[in-house]
Amino acid sequence: MVALPAAAQDTPATAEGGDAAQAAAEVGEIVVTGSRIPRNEFTSSDPVQVLTSERAQQRGLSDTAQFLQSSTIAAGSPQVNATISSAFVTDGGPGASTISLRGLGANRTLVLLNGRRAGPAGTRGGVSAFDLNVIPQSAIDRVDILKDGASSIYGSDAVAGVVNLITNRAIDGGEMSAFATAPLDGGGEQYNISGSYGKKFDRGYVNLSADYYRQEALKAGDRDYLICKNQYVFEPGTRNRADRIDPRTGQPTCNDTLWGQVYVYGPDFSGRAGRFQYDYDGNLGNYIPTRPTNPATSALYPTAPDGFYLVNYDAASRAVVNASHPFAQEETVVPEVERYTVFVEGAYELGGGVEAYGEFLLNRRESRTDSYRQYWNYTYTNDFLDFYYGPGSGGDPVSGFSGLNLLSATPVTDHFDSSQRVDYIRGVVGLRGDLKVGSRGNWTWDVFAQYSHSDGDYTQDVLLDDAVDSTSFKTSSCVGSNLPISGRPCIDMDFSDPRVLRGDLTAEERAFLFDTETGNTVYEQTYVEGSIAGSLMELPAGPLGLALGFHIRRDEINDTPGEVTLANNSWGLSGAGITEGSEDTREAYAELAVPLVADVPFIKTLDLSLSGRYTDTKTSGNASTYKVGLNWAVTDAIRLRATHGTSFRAPALFELYLADQTSFVGQRNIDPCLNLDQRLEDGAVTQELYNNCTNPAGPGGGVGGDWTGGNSSATITTGGGLGVLEPETSKSTVLGVIITPPNSGLSLAVDYYEIEINDQVTNLGASGILSACYLSDNFPSDPICNQFDRDPNLGITQVRDSFINIAEQQNRGLDFTVRYINDTPWGTLTFDSQTTWTLENYTSLFAGNFSDPLGEVGYPELVGNINLGFNRGPWTAFWGFDWIGNQSSFGEFLDGNGSPYITIDGRTVEVKAEAEFTGFHTASLAYEFNDWKIMGGVANVFDEKPPAASTTIGEYSTTGNSILASQYTEAYYGRRAFIRVTKSF
Repeated sequence: MVALPAAAQDTPATAEGGDAAQAAAEVGEIVVTGSRIPRNEFTSSDPVQVLTSERAQQRGLSDTAQFLQSSTIAAGSPQVNATISSAFVTDGGPGASTISLRGLGANRTLVLLNGRRAGPAGTRGGVSAFDLNVIPQSAIDRVDILKDGASSIYGSDAVAGVVNLITNRAIDGGEMSAFATAPLDGGGEQYNISGSYGKKFDRGYVNLSADYYRQEALKAGDRDYLICKNQYVFEPGTRNRADRIDPRTGQPTCNDTLWGQVYVYGPDFSGRAGRFQYDYDGNLGNYIPTRPTNPATSALYPTAPDGFYLVNYDAASRAVVNASHPFAQEETVVPEVERYTVFVEGAYELGGGVEAYGEFLLNRRESRTDSYRQYWNYTYTNDFLDFYYGPGSGGDPVSGFSGLNLLSATPVTDHFDSSQRVDYIRGVVGLRGDLKVGSRGNWTWDVFAQYSHSDGDYTQDVLLDDAVDSTSFKTSSCVGSNLPISGRPCIDMDFSDPRVLRGDLTAEERAFLFDTETGNTVYEQTYVEGSIAGSLMELPAGPLGLALGFHIRRDEINDTPGEVTLANNSWGLSGAGITEGSEDTREAYAELAVPLVADVPFIKTLDLSLSGRYTDTKTSGNASTYKVGLNWAVTDAIRLRATHGTSFRAPALFELYLADQTSFVGQRNIDPCLNLDQRLEDGAVTQELYNNCTNPAGPGGGVGGDWTGGNSSATITTGGGLGVLEPETSKSTVLGVIITPPNSGLSLAVDYYEIEINDQVTNLGASGILSACYLSDNFPSDPICNQFDRDPNLGITQVRDSFINIAEQQNRGLDFTVRYINDTPWGTLTFDSQTTWTLENYTSLFAGNFSDPLGEVGYPELVGNINLGFNRGPWTAFWGFDWIGNQSSFGEFLDGNGSPYITIDGRTVEVKAEAEFTGFHTASLAYEFNDWKIMGGVANVFDEKPPAASTTIGEYSTTGNSILASQYTEAYYGRRAFIRVTKSF
């Protein structure tokens, strides 16, 4: 990536190692990202990083999200890409890709398209940010990233900064390009075909471009490091693996989703460590007895049908637990994506210095993920039943489970796929021109209207809650009745049947349990904006620049979930109501560029920039924001810059209007305090969590170590915060120094940044609220523990999870930029490097409750890249190195566990809670001839794998043993080759 320290774009003179002042004179005045006043880019007081489309091509990238999220200002924090949005619940829905600067969230990063606010896109009620799937990389010429807050310039949401996507424009001729990249191990292939044509004429121009992109799915089974989650633990003081070994394979046990299991409880619902597992391969008897040989232990469990073995009650039986179903092989890591885009823009001079212009963007994104899940019911054994509905029907207790026990069978199913189709339309029409104002030169003016419309359908495979519930605690047949919500005919279904447990269902059973639903999300944004800018007067140090403008916007959302979700009849998933609402925003702004001093000793130039904006919203009141910047050129070689300003973010529509709704979630899904004794022995919980859950001073008086959870679901209450939420406010400060020795080809820049957000809007999720409480350093007095109710007998009864204003978030750090260009006798050598060093990233959920994940897995302190290019005639060679610094969650683990070790099967073992330094090398070579350009290369040259870490401590997410984080997407693919062929005409 190219980053000119004080600039918004490249200049020819700088590329040749020329003097900066001369370069400024040659380029003239333009409007750079970060200001609305025409000025030379070298006089900007704002830190702007520039990413070029050419650099993305050299790195073998054809996806806008991959391109942007690999920049240092984004790579230091979790990002939402197609992989992450498909694995977790994120704003914008599955398949969405957004950009979050400084880790402050996509809602706090404003995305512009050709300098104009671009409307959001996506699915589900959480749509609020621009989806990078909308604009293909082939249409982009460069990206300007303004690296500090800019609400006074661009309005709400520009808290962390601004990303300005700038398209190719005013071209004359055409171009066709084809791109393909394929990992050498297969899976995750990408293909892209694009074409563009532009025509200039006397009074204007028109450009047309079209793009097709396809991403093949990368499945967990495509890579051995993305599947089979081991414990990944070690003998103390060594790097010798000490995992539990599965004697059936001789390899460490897999600990993915359990399957083929029947859990056992006492008649009072007291827990049992052991559970029954069917012997599908017919060899379990070679490793363990059918049931415990100890009579006292055996007496705790019912008798079971032939083929079932009791597992998980001692070390030997835990080693043969089935926890890696063949369905896991097909689970999506990187989703299948297909995109179609058409982009048209043009301008026509009407006369009298007035130009009409317009843009039209049409995009469709289709994405799909495959997944699987576990589900369960609760049933009596034969001793409780007056009928029997399994093998040996007629009530023969020898054929089924018999004893004074309750059972919970946990089948597995691959009926858990999802798909999305999002259609996005954006249109811009406007007029712009010049005004001659006396002797002070021309003023420029611009008035335009923008309309964007995102229409997304999202389809999800679901389990019917009333169907699953109908199988629980049955004492008589349900045949002849209909289910209460779905209305389907009820059938008697035995979840403990080995065939059902492994996911092999009959057509009748699938029709009874399963459904597929489709929801729809429409987001519309309409606004009108106008501005005028120019020179107000001539001061001794230069012209006094002024810009004035207004902005009037309306945002509307309507999200209608599928019928099953609306009826709150989706098992294991939250119900949702219709999210519908609008926001009206009116803004006025002004900006001044004041030259203070010029051409005196130690001050070549000293400029002051001032900006202010008044914002009035329908739902969140009004606010004023400001920004002050100082730009001091000490000499041609040394420049100092500083900015300080405030920003404002009104709550997003979904944060305001999310329909009040009640959902019911099984306690296994949210309660971290279940089966503590067993999980502590397995090393699956920390000592801190164990102590807090069992603390009598905690919610509900604490729980016992053998607590298995209540048999009722927890009620989750969610809703928007209209009338309650306050708008977010923030302060941003940047201090920088730029060194550009004349005629050296060298540019250096260091910027210190600090951003503080107050009254941040968020919701934590039901499981997040409970986890935050029980893992809090202030337990049990942390206010978040008041957000749920625990009954000593029923367990978690209610969780209150509406959007709230939390205390604050603060982020500060340093950006380093180096660039060197040298014309040698053999060709032109270019070198550039960017590094971001995050110094602090803390959040205070409530007053006195601080969380600082900096340095933990997923939040590296240091990220950077190094790029080297060499051009000689028609040949261009490139080498790049992107790196992520080491991270460690060991400190958090140690705080919670009280010891660096855990115990597994009576053995003391050591965990690995670190992500080591990881780097990805890319090499490419391009050749141009007769309007053709061929480029080929290899990304992840040395086949770097994602860091592996212990999977049992709960401090981060993994897929297989590999850490699941946006920084390691390149590693999931592995080594991949790419080629691009381009023809100009």
